Amino acid sequence: MNLEPANPILRVRELRKSYPLPSGGALEVLCNVAFDVRRAELLAVVGASGAGKSTLLHICGGLDEADSGSVRVGEVDLLRANADQLARVRNREIGFVFQFHHLLPDLTALENVALPLLVARAPARRARTAATEMLAAVGLQARAAHRTGELSGGEQQRVAIARALVTRPTLVLADEPTGNLDAQTGAEVAALLARLCRARGAAIVVATHNEQLARACDRVLLLQDGRLQESRRQ
Repeated sequence: MNLEPANPILRVRELRKSYPLPSGGALEVLCNVAFDVRRAELLAVVGASGAGKSTLLHICGGLDEADSGSVRVGEVDLLRANADQLARVRNREIGFVFQFHHLLPDLTALENVALPLLVARAPARRARTAATEMLAAVGLQARAAHRTGELSGGEQQRVAIARALVTRPTLVLADEPTGNLDAQTGAEVAALLARLCRARGAAIVVATHNEQLARACDRVLLLQDGRLQESRRQ
């Protein structure tokens, strides 16, 4: 796949993150981590449970702080941005997909998908139209009026993908997006996420244990002992 030579969507440099231990000292989960992700590139981060994959994604999305380093999304360094800058980047430039869909149970599928646009103060009619289009893109237009509890696990995750992409972000961060699904449904959701991100030119970083999902990505990085390195494909 030919990647654009333009500036990366995401640029991470010398990233460090540690947590204090009850016995004293600290556990370093990220040590001088550095990588780039370009437009329409799919990058998988693999590693053992507890290796720090989720921590890495949370820092890249401005949801967690690091001890040092830089995380640039476009022209903004998230580790040095103020609260308003962080909120703007998270709402406009980054889409999040988690293992658990985190949909609001009292809202319909359509209302859940429209919510990020409404938070960004988009007109209600435009938000509703965009949400309808995204639900159609994930094959759930007929389920638009259904609440979360009326949807299957796979359908809920499809709604979560639609919600993540409705703002047309440049970067999508997916933390174990298939981890709560059976193998067949997980494969379908993974393929859908990859197809939609490529079609929209969004870069995606996915933390996963799913070997099939990792193999579908352009690159695979292994996080081990706090360090990130290229992983050999099986």
